[in-house]
Amino acid sequence: MICVDDGSTDGTLEVMHEAQRRHGDVVLVLRQRNRGKAAALNHALTAVGTEFFASVDADTQLLPDTLARLFEHFTDPRVAAVSGQMIVGNRHPAQDFVYAAQVREYESANNIERRAFAHVRRITVIPGAIGAFRLSAVAEAGGYPEGTLAEDAHLTLALLLNGHRTTHEASSTVLTEAPDTMAGLRRQRVRWATGKTQVLLRVANPALRRGGLAAALWLYLLWNNSILPLVWLPSALLLPFSAVALLTRGPETVTWVMAVCVLTLAVNYGYFVVSRRYARSIDAAGRAAAGLVEVRTGFRSTVVIPLVSSLATWVAWVRILTGRPGGWDKLDRSGDVRVQAFSAKGALDAD
Repeated sequence: MICVDDGSTDGTLEVMHEAQRRHGDVVLVLRQRNRGKAAALNHALTAVGTEFFASVDADTQLLPDTLARLFEHFTDPRVAAVSGQMIVGNRHPAQDFVYAAQVREYESANNIERRAFAHVRRITVIPGAIGAFRLSAVAEAGGYPEGTLAEDAHLTLALLLNGHRTTHEASSTVLTEAPDTMAGLRRQRVRWATGKTQVLLRVANPALRRGGLAAALWLYLLWNNSILPLVWLPSALLLPFSAVALLTRGPETVTWVMAVCVLTLAVNYGYFVVSRRYARSIDAAGRAAAGLVEVRTGFRSTVVIPLVSSLATWVAWVRILTGRPGGWDKLDRSGDVRVQAFSAKGALDAD
């Protein structure tokens, strides 16, 4: 286990050294001045001496068979990276509706989007929380690309542009900590939106030159990640005006712009309700096995992610176009993600 401290000023380094004292040579601790996550991951790569490796965020907890299930995919020499199944594992969230919104979002991402892209071996982001990689393919890409706020997305697209395949393993489960306040969610989504847009602009030239599936995938990601979210916020702002105009002056006063905005909100809301109901049923067993309580969602938890993501995308474009993309903007962590004790057979024991 290679642990990298990126110039922390809290107790992170002490925790790493304590793990090293308990487990001996199994744990290697590396330290560097604060240079960002990509630089820290590249530092770790200098100590990797195996053909394959896994990258795990410090706020993520593994199950006993998580890594083994990921590595099974490398029997296919064309596969360069595999993503795992992330479950939001906060046990005492500060704001329940923010927590519930992300539970449903992760369920959709895992069980609809990732499963769909896995069918064509084109997972577009191997997340920092859990992913396994073929070292030679990562080395061919030059390691983790630096200079953006989304090194995981950047590396994944670099692997795909080099002709490799990426896939997903739904049975490789981890519990990860998600922001549980509106302030934390806003900071995270601004970083995500900025990083994803930075990456798409960086790889635009090679993706479009390559043409075919690479160009189509790039256009899809640009539309889905960096353009479509821009519509949500103005749509939500125009909705009450459209309703008032419709009720007081009749349908002829509702312009096509307002109609498009209302239709956009309606279609997206319908998609969220239907898709998340399906996705929820798939992750229900995993959440129950992990001892996580059932999540109830309402209107706020349904719309908060699209609206915050829309605002974040507007902020991201302003930052990029003005040449001020910002920094990592560290999130507060509670550390309350806990995997239950396991029996000798590897099954989860009840509390």
